[in-house]
Amino acid sequence: MLESYVTPLLMSYVNKYIKNLKPSDLQLSLWGGDVVLSKLDLKLDVLEQELKLPFTFMSGHIHELRIHVPWTKLGSEPVVITINTMECILKLKDGAQDDHESGSSSTSRSVSEGSKPVAKPRRLQQAAPSDPDLPPGYVQSLIRRVVNNVNIVVNNLILKYVEDDIVLSVNITSAECYTVDDIWERAFMDITAPELVLRKVINFADCTVCLDKRNASGKIEFYQDPLLYKCSFRTRLHFTYDNINSKIPSVIKIQTMVESLKLSITDQQLPMFIRILELIIALYYGEIGGHKEGEGEEGSVHIREAGAILPAMDVDMENQVTSQYSSPELYLHGSPEEADQGWVSWAWSFVPAIVGSEEEMEEALYQQRETGGITNNPQHHTPKDPIVSIGFYCTKASVTFKLTETQSESSYYSPQKVKSREVLCLEQEGITIEVLMMGEPFFDCQIGFVGCRALCLKGIMGVRDFEENMNRREEDAVFFSCGDSLSSKGMTYLTNSLFDYRSPENNGVRAEFILDATNHKETYTEIAGMQRFGAFYMDYLYTMENSSSKGSQDYSVVNMEEAVPAVQETSIKRLVVGPLDIRLHSSAVHRILKMITCAMDHEYEPYCKPQQEIVEESHGPATPEEISNLEEFIPTRLTCLTLLQVSVTVSMAEFNLLHTLMPVIMGCKTAPGPVNIPVFQPVRPLPSVQFQVERVNVEHSVPMYAPELVSTVSSLSQPSDNLLHHCYAHLYLKVFGFQAGLTCLDSTGGFLPLTPIIPSFSTALYGKLIQMPAYWNKRSSVPTTECIFELPHFTVQATRAQTLLIQAICQSWTHSVFNGAPLTLSESLLNEVYKSPGVKSPGPSPTLEGSVQNLELKFCSRATVKCASGTVGAVKVCARTPGSGEGVKEKLVPLIQGPSDTKELHMSRWLNEIRKPESLLAPDLLVFSVQVPQQGDDCRNSGAVLLVSVQGIAVNVDPVFCTWLLYQPHRGREGRQQQQTPGSVPLAKRREDEVSVGSTPLAKQPSNQASDYASSPVKTKTVTESRPLSIPMKVMPDTTAVESWVASEERMKELIAHAWDAVKRLTLQLELQSCCVFLPNDSLPSPSTIICGDIPGTVRSWYHNQASMPGTLVVCLPQISVLSAGHKYMEPLQELPFVVSKPILEEGDAFPWTVSLSQFSVYTLLGQQQSLSLLEPMGCTSTLAVTSHKPQSCSEGRHSFVVCLHVDLQPIHVKCSNPQVQLLYELLLSWSSTWARLQRHGILRQTSSIPEPPASAAPSSPVRSSAGTALPDTSTCSPSGDFGSPTEGDSVPAGDDSPFADTVTLEQKTSSIGGTSGKVSLWMQWMLPKVTVKLFSPDPTAKKTEICVISELEDLSASVDVQDVYTKIKCKVGSINIDHYRCRRVRFRTDGTKI
Repeated sequence: MLESYVTPLLMSYVNKYIKNLKPSDLQLSLWGGDVVLSKLDLKLDVLEQELKLPFTFMSGHIHELRIHVPWTKLGSEPVVITINTMECILKLKDGAQDDHESGSSSTSRSVSEGSKPVAKPRRLQQAAPSDPDLPPGYVQSLIRRVVNNVNIVVNNLILKYVEDDIVLSVNITSAECYTVDDIWERAFMDITAPELVLRKVINFADCTVCLDKRNASGKIEFYQDPLLYKCSFRTRLHFTYDNINSKIPSVIKIQTMVESLKLSITDQQLPMFIRILELIIALYYGEIGGHKEGEGEEGSVHIREAGAILPAMDVDMENQVTSQYSSPELYLHGSPEEADQGWVSWAWSFVPAIVGSEEEMEEALYQQRETGGITNNPQHHTPKDPIVSIGFYCTKASVTFKLTETQSESSYYSPQKVKSREVLCLEQEGITIEVLMMGEPFFDCQIGFVGCRALCLKGIMGVRDFEENMNRREEDAVFFSCGDSLSSKGMTYLTNSLFDYRSPENNGVRAEFILDATNHKETYTEIAGMQRFGAFYMDYLYTMENSSSKGSQDYSVVNMEEAVPAVQETSIKRLVVGPLDIRLHSSAVHRILKMITCAMDHEYEPYCKPQQEIVEESHGPATPEEISNLEEFIPTRLTCLTLLQVSVTVSMAEFNLLHTLMPVIMGCKTAPGPVNIPVFQPVRPLPSVQFQVERVNVEHSVPMYAPELVSTVSSLSQPSDNLLHHCYAHLYLKVFGFQAGLTCLDSTGGFLPLTPIIPSFSTALYGKLIQMPAYWNKRSSVPTTECIFELPHFTVQATRAQTLLIQAICQSWTHSVFNGAPLTLSESLLNEVYKSPGVKSPGPSPTLEGSVQNLELKFCSRATVKCASGTVGAVKVCARTPGSGEGVKEKLVPLIQGPSDTKELHMSRWLNEIRKPESLLAPDLLVFSVQVPQQGDDCRNSGAVLLVSVQGIAVNVDPVFCTWLLYQPHRGREGRQQQQTPGSVPLAKRREDEVSVGSTPLAKQPSNQASDYASSPVKTKTVTESRPLSIPMKVMPDTTAVESWVASEERMKELIAHAWDAVKRLTLQLELQSCCVFLPNDSLPSPSTIICGDIPGTVRSWYHNQASMPGTLVVCLPQISVLSAGHKYMEPLQELPFVVSKPILEEGDAFPWTVSLSQFSVYTLLGQQQSLSLLEPMGCTSTLAVTSHKPQSCSEGRHSFVVCLHVDLQPIHVKCSNPQVQLLYELLLSWSSTWARLQRHGILRQTSSIPEPPASAAPSSPVRSSAGTALPDTSTCSPSGDFGSPTEGDSVPAGDDSPFADTVTLEQKTSSIGGTSGKVSLWMQWMLPKVTVKLFSPDPTAKKTEICVISELEDLSASVDVQDVYTKIKCKVGSINIDHYRCRRVRFRTDGTKI
C-alpha cells in the first residue's frame, strides 16, 4: 500500500526533469527497492521554466542516477537518491526571446510572487494527491517521516558558464543532504511536539572554481590557476513549525559555514572576474535579461500587478500551494527558487500610486491573461509569510593576486606553460553575511568583518622587494589593516547563528526576531555593529508598510488604481568602517596600480549603456489625492557611511616606475619604453606624510522612484518645497578631526610621533542634484545643483625644513628616474625635521603658520544661470621662532592680518591716537557673489555679475620670512657624529647648493652589491669616475608638446577673446579697502600684551615703548572702487540667484568702468618716535572704456579692440630726507641680497627641484626654447600691436597735430578710433594738477637746521595713442618751479605738539 503513495511521488520528479523515461520500467525498478538510470538527458526547457534564471541551458546530462528505497525499513532508514556526475552548461539568455520567456524569466531579480502560482500548479498536483485520496492518518504520518528523512547525494557536480571568451566552471566533488538531531548528528527524525523543529545538514566537499579564457574556436589554450581550489563547507538548515499539522514552516534558517576560503586571481583572470561581477550587478538591477523598456530597479510592470493578483487566488490554488509545503523536504529541494523569489520580490516591491493610463491598461490585460478562470474571492487570504534567515560565515578568507608569464619548453612543438607569481594578498577574518526577511514587507541584510588586512608578496615589475631572501618583516609587507583579530575579538561573528552553541536554536529555545524598523534601528546601532565585528559593518534595511489599512482589502473592484495598495517603503543602508590604517609606500602603490592596469586590459562591451533621458508626454495633471499622498510620504533610499579613526600614510617612494603605469591608466595605448629595474634596498629612516581623521560621516539620499516622482512634480505649476526637496539626490559630508603631519618609519619598523603640519580641524559639505534634469529644462526657477561648503577653522604650520621634505616626498612620486636611483636626502634635513630628544639644534628655525577662519562657499546652478557666493572671515599668517635657550620665550611675528582696520593708517597720526582692539564682530575679510548666464538659445540673457568686497589687510614683510625662505640644511660640522650601521658607506661632503633638496645630485647606478647602499637615508655618490646622469621623467607626461612662439601668440589671441567675452556684459562692483604694508629692516616680534596677530598694534607698541625700533617703511596701498556703467551699489553677499537693478543686455554696455583710488601714501617710521612722510595721501579717478568691432566681411575675422583710459590724478606731494634715503637703501640692499640667494638656490627659478630632461644636446641657454636656441627677436612687436596678419593698408589715419586739447571726451575718442581684424588700439590720458617734491638735508654749517629743495610742477597732462602702425605720445607741463630754503629742524612729541 505504501508503494502506491511513495512511487508516484518519486516518479513525478524523475519523469518531469529527465527525457525519454518509461514510467512502467521505472515503477518496476522502484518496487524492487533500487533503481539505476544511466546517461540521462535533462529537460532543459522545464529547468529554465522552473528556475526562472536569466540563463539558458546549452546542455545538461546525468551520467548515473540511483534511487534506493528501503521498503522494509521505511520508518527507520532514509530513502537515498544518488546522482553520479551531473554536468550542465549555461550561457546568458539572448535578447531575442519570446514574450512569454522574457516576461516570466527575465532575470532572477524580476521574478515576482505573482508569477509563482501560475507556474507551479502542474508540479504541485503531481507532487501531492488530492484530498479525497489521502491515506489514513498513520500512513500519512509515515509518508511525512519518509519525506522528511530523504538523503540526497551528488557526486561530481559540474556547472559551466560561457560568455564571450570567458569559461567559468564550478566542480563539487560531493554534496550530501541528510536529517540530523538536536546536536547536528546524522539521525532519523520527525517533527514532534513541543519543539516542532526539523534540522538538516548539507555537506559540500572539495568545491573548485576555475575561470579560463577560450580562443575564437572555443578552446582553452592556457589553463589558469583555479579561483577556488578544493574548498569544503557545510550548511545547516533549521525549520520551525507553529503546530504539528502546519504545512508551511513559520521560521526557516539556512546558514553556511566555511573554515578557510582561499581565492586566487591572476592578471588574466581579473578582467573576467570583474566581468562576472558586472553581470551579477546588472542582473540585480534588472539592466539586462529581457526587461521591457521602462522597467527600473525597483519594479517592473509584472511586479506592479503582483500585488493585485496575489490575494485573489482561489481556494484550490491555495491548497496546491500549501500542499507543496507539506514537508520541509519538498520546500527545500522542490523549490529552491521560492526563497530566491521572496528575496527578489523585496527588492522590486511596489511602485507608488502614480501610474499612467497605459500602465493601467497593461495591468488589466495582464490580469485577464494570468488569472482567467480564477474566481476572485475577496474574503480569502494567503497564509502568513514565513520568516527566512540566511547566513554565511567564514573564519578566514584570503584573495591572492598573481601575475603570470608564459614559458616555452625547449622543444618547438612542446606547449607553452603559464607561470604565476604572487604579488598581493588580501586577508579577512570573521566574515558574516546574514539575511532576514519575511515576505515582501521586511528585508534586512547585515555584513560584517572582524579583521581585514592586505600585504605585499614576492616582487613587482622586476623589483624584488619582498622576496624571501630579503628578510623583510611581515609588518613591513602589510599596507592595509582594519579592525581586530579573532584571537582578541573571539567568536562574535557567529553570534546567534546555528554554529553558535549559545544560540537559542541550539538550546531548545524558540528564537525571536526583530521585524520592526524602529526596534531594529535601536538594536542594531553602529556601536553594536562595531562591538560585534570591528572592521566593517553594513546593515541594509528595507521595509514596506501598508498605509491605507492593516486589515483585509477587497481587490475584486474594477478600478485598477485601487487594486494596488498604497504602501510606504523605506530603504536604509548603514555602513561603518572601523579603525583603518593604510600605508602607501612604493611596493603597495605599484601593486595596486598594476592591478588597475590589468583590470583595464579587456575589450568587453558594457552590459547596459546609459540611455538618454526621454521626457514622456504627461498623461494629465496628477489628482489632488495623489498629491496629498505624496505630501504625506515619499519613498527614499538613504545611505549612511561612517569611517572611524582613519590613518593614511604616504611614504617617500623607494622606487618609482609609475611612468610605465600611469599613461596606461589614463588611456594612452602607447607601450612604455625599456625600464632599467633598480636593485631594491629598503630605505630607513623613511620620511612619510600621514593623514589622520577621527570620523567621517557621509549621508546620501535619493528618491526610490525618481522617474514617476519627477514626472508628476514637474507637471505641477507650483510644487511645494517638500515635493521639490524629494526630487533631488542629497549628499552630506562631515569630517571631524582631520589632521596631517610628518612622520618617519625608523629601522625598528615603527613610526615616530606625528609632527603636525595641519592641526586638527573639521569641515562640512552639502550638495544636492536634481533627478531627471530633462524634465526641468523649462523650469528656470528650479535649481539643478546646489553646494554649500563650510570650514570654521583651518591652519597650516611648517618650518622650511618640513616644506623641503614634503617637496622631496612629492617629487619622489611625481618623477620617475630611468635608472631607478632614488632621490637623495640630506641627513641634516632629516635630523632637523625629526629632532631627537635632548639634541640641541644649532639655530632654531622659524615656523610659518597660516590660518583661515569662517570660510563659507555656496554654489547654485539653474537652467539659465550659474551663481556662487562666499565669505572668508579672517586670514592670519605669522612666524613663530622658538626660544634658543632656557628662559627665552617664543617669539611671535605677525606677517599678514585680515581683516584689519586700515582706514586711518594712511597718515602717521594713528600712532598717537587711541586704537580700538580688533573686534570679534569685525566684518568678513572677503565677501563675493558672482552670477554667470548659461549658454543657451536665448541671446538676450543678461550678462554676468560680479560683486566683491575686501576689507583692509595689514602686511608685515618681516626679515624673519626671508630667514624661513632661505633655510638650508646644515652640513653637520659642529662635531656631530653621524650615526651609521656597520658596513655603511660614509657620507660624502657636498656643496651647499647640492645639500639642498632643491637640486638633483648625481644619482647612483644600480648595483648588485648590497654594500653599495648605505643604511642611512642619504645615498650619495661615493666614486668619482664619469657616470651618466639619472634623468628624471615626469610620471604624467605633458599632453601637448612644447609649443612655438607662434602658438603662444595664438593663445594670447584666444585669451584676449575669452577675456572680452567675460567682461563685455559684466556688471562689476569691486571694493578693496586699503592694504597697509610694513617693511621693517629688522624683525618686529609681537609683544605679549598685544592681541595675537595684530600688526598695527605691534608696530605702535614698538613705536612708543622701544627705544631701538627698527626703521620701517610703511606703504599704504589705495582703496580701490570699480563700478561698471549704470550700476547702483548692492550688498556684496546676495541670496542665490539674485537680480541687479539694471541688467546689461547688449554687448559693451558695461563700459565705461569707473575706477577710483584714494588714500595712497608712503611714510617711514624711525627710532625715537620719528615718523616722516614720503608720499602724502593721494588718489585718482579713472574711466576705462573698451569697444570691440568684428568685421563682417570675413567670417573668421577676429575682434579688434579699442581701449581708452582717462585718469584724473590728485596732487602729488613727495618728501624725502637723509634718514629716509638711508632706510630705503638698507631695505633695497637687504631684499636684493635675498633675491640673489633665492635665485642661487633655485627656489624662484623653477617650481620643481628636479630639472626637466633636456630636449636636445645643445648647451643650455638663458632663454629656453623648444630647440634649445634663443627665440627670434620680437622686441619690435608692441604689446598692443597686430595680433592678426599684418596688413599695411589697414592702418588708421593719424589725427591732427594740433596742440594737446583737454576737451577731447572719452566718447569722441572711442568713436574716432577705428579697428581692423585682430588689432588692439590703445589710448590713454592722464591729468595731474600739481606735483610737489621736497628734499630735506641737515645743514652742515648750522646745527638744528635743514636745507630744503622744493620742486613744483603744475598743470601736467599726458596722452599715449598706440595704433598698429604708429605710437604717439603727448605731454604738457603748465609750469615748473624749483626753490630752496633753510629752516629749523622740527621734532614732534607723541601727542603731536612741537618740541
